[in-house]
Amino acid sequence: MKNLNNINMETANRVKLYRVAVLASMAGGNFQSVVEKSQRYGYQVVRLIVNKQCGAIAKAEKLRVPCTVIEKKGNELFGDIDNILSADDIDLIVLAGFLPIVPAWFCDEWRNKIINLHPSLLPDYGGKGMYGIHVQEAVMAAKEKYAGCTVHYVNAGIDAGEIIEQWKIPVDYSLTPWELNDEIYDRGLEMLPMVIGTLAKKKIAALKTIDS
Repeated sequence: MKNLNNINMETANRVKLYRVAVLASMAGGNFQSVVEKSQRYGYQVVRLIVNKQCGAIAKAEKLRVPCTVIEKKGNELFGDIDNILSADDIDLIVLAGFLPIVPAWFCDEWRNKIINLHPSLLPDYGGKGMYGIHVQEAVMAAKEKYAGCTVHYVNAGIDAGEIIEQWKIPVDYSLTPWELNDEIYDRGLEMLPMVIGTLAKKKIAALKTIDS
């Protein structure tokens, strides 16, 4: 098995750094983590796109990441996003607290290039209405043994794409759902950048195979 950490640096330097765009609608905590860990994991965040005024905008300014605000809905929103990200030559789109439902045509256009972080062990507790505290309330109401988070590819179904990575923890029933949600959130802050880094390394490894 190849060690992806020992890829020929000449190949890595010859190709462009893995280019990531983040889509967000909320405070931007996951966006911040993705940016701050980019050097560790070998990728570059080249743009933030938000669909409304939100806390992620201030974080982008502080982190010196270009930010585009598109206050539109539906196909108008995603048509503009598609044009911008195509011009940016993006390798990966990361949904980080992004609320609009991604239309099927956009998923097809960017097949296997969109990932999402979800705060449950999918396929359990996914789908419409399952986000944030609602997930952990449902997990605890069902007396589940484990909770966790999942990074998955995005397709036309809600939280239905191929699973890339999952982390789980035992549910501590001395916690409130809010406290459990905080624990899952903290693990997501670590997992999401790591997954992006793994995908970046795989692309460099594939380029090395083509060169050999």
